[in-house]
Parts: sequence; structure tokens; C-alpha cells
Amino acid sequence: MDILILLIGIAAAVYGAQLLVDGGSAIAKRYNIPTIVIGSTIVAFGTSMPELAVNISSAMEGNTDLAMGNILGSNLFNICAIVGIVCLVAPMTVSDNAISKDLPMCLIAAIVVGICGNEIFFDNINYHQLFLSDGLVFLCFLALYMLYVYGEAGAGNSDHAAALQAGNSSDAQDAPPHAMAKSIIFVVLGLIGLVAGGEFIVDGATGVAQSMGLSDRVIGLVIVGPGTSFPELMASIAAARRKDVGMVMGNVLGSNILNVFFTLGVTALILPIPLDLALNSVVIINIAVTALIMGFLVFKKDNTMGRGMGLFLVALYITYIVYSLLA
Repeated sequence: MDILILLIGIAAAVYGAQLLVDGGSAIAKRYNIPTIVIGSTIVAFGTSMPELAVNISSAMEGNTDLAMGNILGSNLFNICAIVGIVCLVAPMTVSDNAISKDLPMCLIAAIVVGICGNEIFFDNINYHQLFLSDGLVFLCFLALYMLYVYGEAGAGNSDHAAALQAGNSSDAQDAPPHAMAKSIIFVVLGLIGLVAGGEFIVDGATGVAQSMGLSDRVIGLVIVGPGTSFPELMASIAAARRKDVGMVMGNVLGSNILNVFFTLGVTALILPIPLDLALNSVVIINIAVTALIMGFLVFKKDNTMGRGMGLFLVALYITYIVYSLLA
């Protein structure tokens, strides 16, 4: 039964991701909003809903190990597995805005988790958890990030108006693939499919994992985290096949930022979340990989990540997962 639930969840996530990318891209084209903005808001919020649902449920039940493992496992899967797999499917050219703004914000989110969750080291006190005050700080960071995203949307609309005035944009080029009502329906149905599929994936995978005798921390890191990120993987692959790279990076970076500033922020308001010291290795890897990608793109003239980087990221993720299961 757990395996059947898992398969149903995967099917719902795949179909939901397809609808969400179609609808989101159409809305972006209609209003000339940069696709990285759509990826960082509609797609990222939608595909982050499973993580939020799991964390709220875990916090209400007092299972904070699962909540923290879920977020850290999800972010590691996003930055390593999803980016790596998409790079293997097709070389990824990353926008200047993503390199100069979104990647640094993603790196800040990873660093903030490490600092706020390790008071035992930084403040020399016997705590290593996220409190309500940390949750409020995270939500403040979220507000700043959303202001930046709103500014990007406004800049995109200004550029579009200038192009129309100069006669550089044709009606045929600007025509969206779907009517507005249809696009909204696609987005709504896609979000429903992603959230429902993510829940089924988590339920099925957790049932399988528990039958194998794994701890809550390992279940969160290895099973639930990647399971709740499966919608991001499907949405990113669907976008990559359409050569919509802005959507891919916006989705991945936006999801990692929202997982920390939104999901962990809300969860910490409900109940303090201990950072299991064994999970510090995941925090360090998240920081290192994000910094590596940012540094690689800064010094690469064409802002492109190819199959070599993709293979490295996927291999790194597989190596860590194997280590976690054997440790």
C-alpha cells in the first residue's frame, strides 16, 4: 500500500508540475514578467507547500527532528540533485540577476540557518535550536526578498513598455500561449496536484522508510526532504525541456530561500526547532555548494553550467545520501 501511495504521488506531482509551468509561463509572457520572478514566487511558493504542510504537522506533533531534516534535505536535493539533473538534460545558462541577487540570497539563507541554529557554538550556551525570535528574523528576510522580487517584476514591465514604444516588440512575439482564465486554471490545478502529490509521496516514502527502521532525522533528510522536493524536480525538468532556464533557476533558488525564510520561519513560531548537530554537515554542504555555484558562474564568462557541473553535483548528492544511510 505504501508503494502504491508513493506511485500515485509521483503521478500527481508530474502532471501538476506540467500544468504549473504551462500556466506560470503563460502569465509571465502576458504581463512580460521575467520568468525568474514567476519561478521565485508562484512556482516556488507552490512547490514549497508540501514542505510547509509536513513541517506544520511535525511541529504540532512535537516531531521537530523530522521538520529540520525535511528542510535541510529538501534544500540539499534542490541545489545538488535538481540543478545537477537539469544540467545533465541540457546546459543551463543563468541570468545575471540570478547570479548577482538570487544566488547570494540563497547563500545568506543557508548561512543564517547555520548561525541561528548553533547557539551552542556561537554564544557558548547549551542551545542549538531555532526559537520564535529566529522565526521572526526569517520572516523579515522573507519580506525583503519579496520586495526584491516585486522590483524585478516592475523592471520587467518597464522594459516591455520601452520596447513597445520603440517598436521592437511584435504582437506575434508577445502573444501568450493560453488565455488568461485558462492559464490561471492551469496554475491552480498544478498547485493542487503538486501539494497532493507531495503529501502522497511523503506518506508512502515514510511508510517504506519506517518499515526499514530508520530514525526521524534520517527519514526527514533522505526520504521526506527529497520527497517534498520531487515537485520542484518535475517542474524544473518540464521548464528545461521548454528551454525556460529562468524558470528553472528561479524555481530552485526561490524554493531554497522560501524553505528557510518562510517554512522554517513559520514552523519556529509554532515550536522551537532543534538543529540536530549531526545535521550540521548538511548545513555546511548547502553553504559550500551554493558558494561554489555562485563563484563558478561569477568567473565564467558565458554564465553557463554544463554536464560536467551537473555530474559533479549529482555525484556529490548520491555520495552524501549513501553516507547518511550507512552512518
